[in-house]
This record gives sequence, structure tokens and C-alpha cells, in this order.
Amino acid sequence: MIKINSYGQDDDKMSKTKYEIIKDFIIEGINSGKFKEGEKIYSENMLARKFKVSRHTVRRAIMELEFEGLLVSQKGRGTFVAKKSADSSKCIAVLTTFISDYIFPLIIRGIEKVIAHEGYGLLLFSTDNSYEFERYHLESIINNPNIDAVIIEPTKSALPSKNQELYRKLIQKEIPVIFINTILQEIAQNYIITKDKSAVYKLTQSLIKSGCKKLLGIFKGDDLQGIKRYSGFEKACKEAQAEFNAIFFTSEEYNFVHTRAAEIISRERFDAAVCYNDKIALPLCVKLKEMGFRIPQDISVTGYDNSLLSTLTEIKLTTVEHPKEKLGEMAAKAALSMIRKSRTGVKEEVECEIIFRNSTKGGF
Repeated sequence: MIKINSYGQDDDKMSKTKYEIIKDFIIEGINSGKFKEGEKIYSENMLARKFKVSRHTVRRAIMELEFEGLLVSQKGRGTFVAKKSADSSKCIAVLTTFISDYIFPLIIRGIEKVIAHEGYGLLLFSTDNSYEFERYHLESIINNPNIDAVIIEPTKSALPSKNQELYRKLIQKEIPVIFINTILQEIAQNYIITKDKSAVYKLTQSLIKSGCKKLLGIFKGDDLQGIKRYSGFEKACKEAQAEFNAIFFTSEEYNFVHTRAAEIISRERFDAAVCYNDKIALPLCVKLKEMGFRIPQDISVTGYDNSLLSTLTEIKLTTVEHPKEKLGEMAAKAALSMIRKSRTGVKEEVECEIIFRNSTKGGF
């Protein structure tokens, strides 16, 4: 069974219904150990007062959690945390920046596919790339005695972590902790990541070979993937003595950096834009077209991740293939091997293929 903790989840957090908020509260209480196995939770009246809702709304949340096997109601006595079967304590936690969109569902699918076959449950936590939510969830994971391993994508990995002490506490629990997608350089760790630098290096080389002489890089500056991707971009440009510039954005600037990039391109006339990922590349293409640019005749644009966004419009993005489901499977298999003590650690970097499409010259 997959249990999702969605405090801090990105697109859904503002649209949750009242009963979903109550469900999340109860699930978090169970995950953190506040509501212990076999113990009574708050009464329906108490929950109704706490969340300022009707008992009908509370009852709906409780009924769904009963159906999911997390709660048991006893007539005249109240509602209790369900007792686990012998195998139900086998559990792996996954803490990622997001859960519900972009490449994350496929990564999680890869993890779940492997561990479900071995009889493990999955606890999902989303940080929304926020230190506050990351701290909240790390504390829940640390306090949960039923977690056998943790797979983590850390928050803002290019910056010194504000939650270092919690990461160290988690590692001291002597359960496998595996970083996915990126790492925290200040923490000793196991990891499964992609070769970001070499992928963007090869991608940039291909643009230069196609005739691009002036290139703009658009990279996320507060995570390590962005720094590594910029490093590959810079290396390729310098080796070819190509003219280049770069702009960096933070998590908070994600939704409007493409507008800033388009204004710079319009002013300085670049031949190519190498974007941090498809979520930046696609809206940049749309904005450039609105401004009268032809893609790729006037400017080539590339993304990263080969997400669903890369083929969503008539502009098909040249991009880097992120091995989403495979990466999840690899992390899950490593976690299981470390739980069984058949493997002491994992340090793997995966090569990524370039997918050429019509957003770049010669990419048809």
C-alpha cells in the first residue's frame, strides 16, 4: 500500500478539500507515532471542532482511512489506529521535492514496482522544495520506528542544508539512506544520480556543431543538478571558444524565469538557449514565438528530462532523457540489498541519452 503525506505538495496544496486535510492530519499522526498502533485517535467531535467542519466531513475522512486499512472504528468506543500484520511494518519512506507532477510520478512508480514485489509498503513525503516542510517530514521519518530505509531528494541541494543535524540523526539510525537525483555534498551518503554535467556538455556540443555561435544558459542556482548542468554548458562553450552567457534562477523564480530569459534573448540575439529542464524550455518557446521568433530558424531551444512536456505542443523539444522509472527501480533495489546486508552502500551515476527533435537545427 502507498501512503501519501502531502503536506507541502506543490499544485494540490491549495486545492485540498476539508476532508482531505483531516485525512492528511491523521496520516501524519500515524506516520510520526503521535497516534500509535491500537490506540484511540481524536473523537469525531474533537476533529470537527479542531478543523471547524461538520461531523459528516470528519466521518468521510475516517471512512476512507478505514477503507485504506489505517483506522478501525468500534461502535460505542471510538476510532483506533489499525494493528499491523506481521509483514505490514516492512516499509520504505520516500522524501522528494514534489510528488504529483513532472518526472516524479514515474520515479515513484519505479520505486513502488520493486518494493511491492518484495512485500514492502511505501510512505511518500513531499517537501515542496521547502526547508520547513523538509524538517517537518525528516522529524516524522526519524520518529517512525517502522521505516526500514529512506530514499531522499534533498531540498535546495546546492546550498548548505538548514537541516544537516536531522540528516545526521537519520543516518545514525543505521537504516539505509539513499539520495536520488542529487546529493548533499556536506553529508556522507549513498546515491543514485544522473550524469548531469556530461549530458549537458554533449548537448551543448551538438548545438555548436549545428552552427550556434552565441548561447544562453538558463539554470537553477539553488540545486546541485543546476550547477552541474551549467558546468557542462560552460565547458563545451569554452572549449569551442563560443560566445556564451548564463542566468541563474531560484526555486521561487521558477514560474517566471522564462519571461526574463526571453527578454534577454530579444535584446542580445542568441542562437541557442540551453535550459535547466523542460519546464523552463517549453514556456520559453511559447514566449519567444509570441515575440515573433521562429524556432529553430531564429533560435534553438533545449530542455532536460524528456518529460511529457517535451512533446506537448507542435514544438517538440530536443532534450536529455532522464531515466525516471529506471532511477527509481535502481534506488529501490539498492535499498532492499542494503536492508538485507547483501550490499553495504551504493554510489552510481547514470549516463543520459540526448533526444533530438525540432526545437533545434538538424533536430528533425
